[in-house]
Amino acid sequence: MGWRRLVNGRYITLTVASILVAYLALVPVCTMVYASLQSNFLGVGGSHWTLGNYSRTFTQPGFWPLVANSFGYAVSTSVVCIVVGFGLAWLVTRTNAPFKAFARAAALVPMIIPGVLNTIAWSLLLSPEQGPVNQALRKIGLPAFDVYSLHGMIFVQAMHVVPIAFLMGTAAFSAMDSSLEEAAMASGASPLRTFFSITVRMVRPAILSAALLMFIQSISTFDVPQLIGVPGHTYVFVSKIYAALQAFPADYGTVGTIGVFVLVIAVIGLMLSRRASRGAAVQTITGKGFKATVQDIGKWRWVGFACFVIFFFIAVVMPLAMLLWSSMLPGYEPPSMSAFKDMSFHNYSEVFHRPVLMKSLKNSIIISFSAALIVTVLSAVVAYITVKTKIFGRGLLDALATIPIAVPSIVMGVGILYFYLSAPLPVHLYGTFTIMIIAFVTITMPYGMRYVVPGMAAIKDELEEAATSSGASWLQAFGRVFVPLLMPSLLASFLYAMIVSFREISAAIFLYTSGTEVVSVQIYDLFRNGTYPVVAALGIVMVLFLVVLVVVMQGLSRLFGIKSRH
Repeated sequence: MGWRRLVNGRYITLTVASILVAYLALVPVCTMVYASLQSNFLGVGGSHWTLGNYSRTFTQPGFWPLVANSFGYAVSTSVVCIVVGFGLAWLVTRTNAPFKAFARAAALVPMIIPGVLNTIAWSLLLSPEQGPVNQALRKIGLPAFDVYSLHGMIFVQAMHVVPIAFLMGTAAFSAMDSSLEEAAMASGASPLRTFFSITVRMVRPAILSAALLMFIQSISTFDVPQLIGVPGHTYVFVSKIYAALQAFPADYGTVGTIGVFVLVIAVIGLMLSRRASRGAAVQTITGKGFKATVQDIGKWRWVGFACFVIFFFIAVVMPLAMLLWSSMLPGYEPPSMSAFKDMSFHNYSEVFHRPVLMKSLKNSIIISFSAALIVTVLSAVVAYITVKTKIFGRGLLDALATIPIAVPSIVMGVGILYFYLSAPLPVHLYGTFTIMIIAFVTITMPYGMRYVVPGMAAIKDELEEAATSSGASWLQAFGRVFVPLLMPSLLASFLYAMIVSFREISAAIFLYTSGTEVVSVQIYDLFRNGTYPVVAALGIVMVLFLVVLVVVMQGLSRLFGIKSRH
């Protein structure tokens, strides 16, 4: 009887899922650490354990300025994202600002625009000589904005990452009980003092969590440092790692050392954030009913609406308009009336008639769909283990599934690259779709979990018990009870994982080979070679695909959500 229990579907499925999560989370990190401690990793001849890579890297003349640039870039971006994202979230959830449906869309639409396209669009808009924004600034007597600078990097990255801060801020403000704010204002406190002494204090844990996530994403993003930082001679960790890997021979020791350095920073940040969040936590949810009431901000509500319009115009309209304009011309030129006569759809025809571009689109769809499907299934099983079972070690499994949040995607990509180049595996995975899928699954798995776990926790145990007592196996109960009820959460997990995988470049740039290029890498290569109009056309096609994907998945979510309630 005990043997049968061990080999039934439930235990086999849970064991396989646990092993897979541990493998995905630990292999890149351990490989990166191992490479940093080897004297000649992947080199010809022998190699031995050493700390030489650390001493050599840390004593290089440009290393500590590199650290200062990286910290300045990531911290400043985090601050901008928190101020803008949480400010917009407060206007939507806690005030009577009008047109909130538009406001939510305005704050979230930038997530659909891939980072590499956002970066390219702003490099054209703010080009020092021909950028239309800088030309307009000169006409009104203002100085031009140098996009190829640290300030330019911060601005471009922030415009792309603000929606994530907005989402986290919306969740935090929506869960707040406004009774403390009302009590403060009834005691004579001004709205401004109430906001900073009560509201900000209550959402401080969410602010710290969001700031850490913004920091990790910024310090690991490839497109902004490479397309804006390198031309402006502003180097950060990512540009140093990429340059070391592009060198001949590749400097694997330096890459491993910097990767471990970035990883340690991220882990320390995660620990400090959790400790500060615990210390700052304020309990506002009680057994009594509560709701986050909105504040009447009078005539300022139209100012709040104007903030959304301005953000939408800057973060969405301007970059998309620049891409659309460039995609219709034979060569890049600033917007002007004289250029209208040269506009055509030739570049779009070029996209669909270039085999390498169509292949990259096909590759991206296959890889992102596969990664999203695996993430969704794995998240459902792991969520079941951590929420619905008393299995020993389920807390450790949840921690392992969360590790990739603290691992910058560039470190993840390099760690996976190192492992599959050096490990004596019976199957050669480097240069295949499989290694890209593994990377994308690892990167998006923690976020898939965050969508599925709350849904799993909301399902009562009695439903599973009723199914099993009626003779259903665990697999049957899981498929017929949990999957239908979890469908909205599963679709949300799938959608997020597919969008992130489709636009991901920070890890893909290190893992692709000839024949496995994805569309984000193709866009980067085309832009680097000066093929701006074709880049813009390919980018518009990419954005349209993601928009259609979002609309379809939202329709399916509503459909299954209605069914799940019957």
